[in-house]
Amino acid sequence: MPRLRLRHFVVLFAGLALAPGLATAQQAEPRTYTVKRGDTLWDIAKQYLGDAYLWPEIYRLNTATIEDPHWIYPSEVLILPGMGTIANAGDVPSNTFRTANERMTIFNPLSRKVSHQSRESLILGARSTAVRIGDYVASPYAWKVGGPANGGYVELTAEGQGINMTVENRPIQYREPVFIRIPAGLDAKVGTRLLVYRLGTLLEDSAQMVIPTGVVQVTTAARDGHAQAELMQKFEDVFTGQRVTNLDQPVIPLNVFPTRVEFGLTTRAIWLYNNPVLATRGQYLVLAAGSREELVPGDQITLLRNRGLDQNGVALPDEEIATAQITRVTRWGATAIIVNQDQVGIKLGMQARVTAKMP
Repeated sequence: MPRLRLRHFVVLFAGLALAPGLATAQQAEPRTYTVKRGDTLWDIAKQYLGDAYLWPEIYRLNTATIEDPHWIYPSEVLILPGMGTIANAGDVPSNTFRTANERMTIFNPLSRKVSHQSRESLILGARSTAVRIGDYVASPYAWKVGGPANGGYVELTAEGQGINMTVENRPIQYREPVFIRIPAGLDAKVGTRLLVYRLGTLLEDSAQMVIPTGVVQVTTAARDGHAQAELMQKFEDVFTGQRVTNLDQPVIPLNVFPTRVEFGLTTRAIWLYNNPVLATRGQYLVLAAGSREELVPGDQITLLRNRGLDQNGVALPDEEIATAQITRVTRWGATAIIVNQDQVGIKLGMQARVTAKMP
């Protein structure tokens, strides 16, 4: 009997001696998550890190897998940060996130601090500029009625037709050669890129939507205002007869991102791309405020849903349902792209408040 007790003691002692090493190994082993259809970094961060605004932490660990943090795909295996290894958010101690049982609640003052400081830039660490050139170029925008008045358009396809067909009804294909009318006053040399667009709905304040459909590149020298070009990008179907204008390139500073503001400008949504039944991430919208209200590309807005009155007739606070980033601004309005969404219900006329501003 004493021998049995001694053996048990030795085993117990060995187990205790090994336990710290095992625990360390388990904590050091990175956790992984396999993406399912419909997942977003926002949702994954909310479920596994306890705070959706910590999604950039997941992105930083998976830049070899994720090309664009707006898009993740089923079957991708992502490394998740350990609860004790999340980068400090605004100098908040990292042990704030140590275990699931110790996650902050709304009653902890640090919760508000982390949430706000994380929201200062939802694209923190995901790119080197606040707005990507591609998002700017593809952004529909508000302009004066009739759109840019320079007379350029896609004349016809330069591709030989094997059978008789109405080419005006056939979308132009990627890398297909076309003949174009050069916009008036533009010196379009070989290699010059031009924006193809269609006109959209009329807006208030004598404005109209200009909706980019693609980008063409001039391939031959212009003669009498005509040239041959090639379709290099498609945002939606491109047809002959659509208009062509100069492709402007914005100056977007490197490593400059928006910072939080407490009482930003309040405006409203006046246009949604394609009038969707259910707007989601990646959706373009246009705001009533524009350059006259000093909005600039890179600013961020929060879309607010009116909750009405409570049973005592007191107005309930508005509900934040989505965050969007401004990509393009004109005097007639500002275009934004939805980058995160908490709730459904994005619709025309809803309020939008500026919650982060570019320096």
